Amino acid sequence: MRKIIVMFIIVSFVTSCKSLKKQVINNEYEKDFAAREAPYDNCFAILPFTLNYTQSGCYPIIKINNSFLLLDTGANFTCVSEKGVLDLFYNSYEVVKQQKMLMQEDGNINICNQQIGYWIIPSYDGANKNIPFYYTNYDFSIFDGLVGQDCFTEFSNIIIDYKNKVIVFDGENIKGEEMPMFIDAEGLCFIEFTCNGIKETGLIDTGSQYFILRSSFFEKACEYSHMSASEIEELKNRKINLTEPTNYLFREVKIGKNRYKKMKARLASDSQIQMSDEARGRLSEYSSLGFPFFENKIIQLDFRNKIFRIMK
Repeated sequence: MRKIIVMFIIVSFVTSCKSLKKQVINNEYEKDFAAREAPYDNCFAILPFTLNYTQSGCYPIIKINNSFLLLDTGANFTCVSEKGVLDLFYNSYEVVKQQKMLMQEDGNINICNQQIGYWIIPSYDGANKNIPFYYTNYDFSIFDGLVGQDCFTEFSNIIIDYKNKVIVFDGENIKGEEMPMFIDAEGLCFIEFTCNGIKETGLIDTGSQYFILRSSFFEKACEYSHMSASEIEELKNRKINLTEPTNYLFREVKIGKNRYKKMKARLASDSQIQMSDEARGRLSEYSSLGFPFFENKIIQLDFRNKIFRIMK
């Protein structure tokens, strides 16, 4: 039997939403939040997402009330900006405003990690999961906040289905290729991949629209189709600061048996890639696997068994 999913989310003091079929759909992307069939049974909950919220068409976005939140496995906690606080946690808004004023007066006050409420995810069997939300003063240019790994790891596994545009919590194992998944102390998940035959560790990052390489690995695996042999040699033989906002072309990237030909990559040092300073700093230790690897695929992060599955 196929479940019909409806976007029903409870925030803070628990208010249920009615079927989105009854809502007036004003924007093209909002059609993705209408009730639809999804081929999953025996799971905790299923929520729809859209990929059409941004022009790039690569960010999985869920909608809670009037806020748009990015499903981001590359973020370690779930947070909202000031606009999200006003929409989702109105009772906390005045407190946030007051503390922002204090922070402007005293730079030592940090409210980025202040918990402001709960997102309550209801299951099909009547149980609930309470996911803490934190306020962040990070200025999201597109979204109102992030759903991060502290939410996802509350479950034994999650499935992000880019074909049917749903996220499934505690679903059954998908029939995809399996590979070991490493989980760090912050709950971030990593797998091994090869780039031009060279092994590298990659962060599973659904919140990124790019394939991002750390600079030190890039120097080992780089392959310029637009440079002469002498220019490549000169580049490799000198210590350089790779900051140019350029797409670099790689002959082949492999995740398990999945082959990606002529894959474009960006450098972690590229200042045009929007990310927090903390995230950019972490990308000196590993690379990041973003949307180009997951497009039109189904992925599963199995936290209990530390396995990553990918299915075409």
